[in-house]
Amino acid sequence: MPPQTKLPPYLRQLERVLVRLETAMLLSELDGFLAGVVICPDIILPSEWLSVALDPEDAGEPVLEHENDLRLILRHYNVVLRDLDRGRYAPLFDIDILHGEILWEVWIEGFERAMALRPDVWNDLLHDPDENVLYALAGLRRLIAMTKVTTNSNDGLTALLNEAAPDLIPDWVQTLHAARLSDSEDQFSNIQAMSTKVGRNDPCPCGSGKKYKKCCGMN
Repeated sequence: MPPQTKLPPYLRQLERVLVRLETAMLLSELDGFLAGVVICPDIILPSEWLSVALDPEDAGEPVLEHENDLRLILRHYNVVLRDLDRGRYAPLFDIDILHGEILWEVWIEGFERAMALRPDVWNDLLHDPDENVLYALAGLRRLIAMTKVTTNSNDGLTALLNEAAPDLIPDWVQTLHAARLSDSEDQFSNIQAMSTKVGRNDPCPCGSGKKYKKCCGMN
């Protein structure tokens, strides 16, 4: 995550809200969670994901003391969606100031929680014919797996991924978001085609005044 002074005012306010709630996700974790919610191939409504964001271990009824708290969370959701749509999503990573390391692990834990809301849908992506989609999904899952085991410094690939993760994550997330948008457009086109289909007994769209079956439908 960028230094505190570089965060937009609404994010500094949101971070204070999350700390006050105690059970809620950290800001970086929430950012990863919301990214996962947005790019999920299935729609996940706030009524479902909000309770997880506020208490990942319980996920009961969300408890917010102030209406502005909810507005801040939804605002960041919309910011994440907007940035992904523009191809400019930049994850909020925590930073170990002492060692100068980017702690992408907190972000990926939030992303994993989003995937857990629709595990079957994410598994279906394994059958996607687009190699870029498969590569992005495999990469993110590899990073998730890396957070669950002790890093082996002798594992060259793991060390390389750990160093490259901050740069790979936004590219992989954008790839999966583009795939989701493409699928949504295909579904819309199919619905639109069905809704504009002319019945055989409907007036012919050419304006002849005849039924379609006795006019252009005869061809």
